[in-house]
Amino acid sequence: MPTKTAVIIVAAGKGIRFGSKTPKQFLLLKSLPILTYSLKKFINHPVIQLVQPVINPEHIDLYQESLTSLTKLQKFKKILPPCFGGKERSLSVKSGLIALSHLNDNPEQVLIHDAARPLVSKEIIDAVLNNLSNFEAVFPTLPMVDTVWKVKENVYKLIKDRQSLIRAQTPQGFKFSPIFKAHQENDEFWAYDDIFLANKIGLRIQQVMGCENNLKITTDADLIRAERLIS
Repeated sequence: MPTKTAVIIVAAGKGIRFGSKTPKQFLLLKSLPILTYSLKKFINHPVIQLVQPVINPEHIDLYQESLTSLTKLQKFKKILPPCFGGKERSLSVKSGLIALSHLNDNPEQVLIHDAARPLVSKEIIDAVLNNLSNFEAVFPTLPMVDTVWKVKENVYKLIKDRQSLIRAQTPQGFKFSPIFKAHQENDEFWAYDDIFLANKIGLRIQQVMGCENNLKITTDADLIRAERLIS
């Protein structure tokens, strides 16, 4: 039997940094909400069987609007009823994991993806899934190509060994049981990266190559760039 695979799409943030009254995951990218792209990408993936959205309870109407263009798709039924997130990202992920744990048949592996990365490619998803056969945690990364400085109290320190630095992206993939345990035991709620928790409990981790186009929309400039990439 194929491995049962689910994805949690984290869409509970208020997008305060973006500076818009509408949370960024519900802003229009071309003619569709950003969240819609992420949902569509994963329901159309042949290996993904379940999609668990995590949203803010205040955004129910916005969430329903993001489903409008998806309801007629044959694979729409993959999308589970949304569960509600917390004030921190790690609490939202934990909520999604709990919701999946309540299913009659728990997934064996789970991807965790930020809704604000609407342009994730099938190639990245495939790479994460393929490496989960041999590792307990897998995540896409990019090298640090710019000169990096550490600044504290107006004191500048050059980070010389930038080859040892990487930029993490999502989706991050995990064996379900250990990452669920990691979140259940987590008391560092600021930990917004799930690989941090996987590393904390000693899971076997693997990197795969990410992509610059798998950008996280956090500013107006990011939104403009994403629109250009779509067209």
